[in-house]
Amino acid sequence: MHTRQTKQKYKQIILNHLLAGKTLSTYEAYDLYNITCFLQRVSELRDQGITIQDEWVKNNGKRFKRYWIDQPTDNNANEVTP
Repeated sequence: MHTRQTKQKYKQIILNHLLAGKTLSTYEAYDLYNITCFLQRVSELRDQGITIQDEWVKNNGKRFKRYWIDQPTDNNANEVTP
């Protein structure tokens, strides 16, 4: 039986990934963490004041956005608020 993560845990997973200096796309979020609501969680993190950069990338004829954090933010960047 597969248990679902809460959106809070998804936000923390995404934040931890980005703070590790890695980039993440919608497909990678699904492939690595089984997150289907990636863009919603990114939006929520941004609403909390976390600066997440993005850019359009073209690969194998497909166009998608890649997300990353340049530097850790000062506002408790290691944890998200509920």
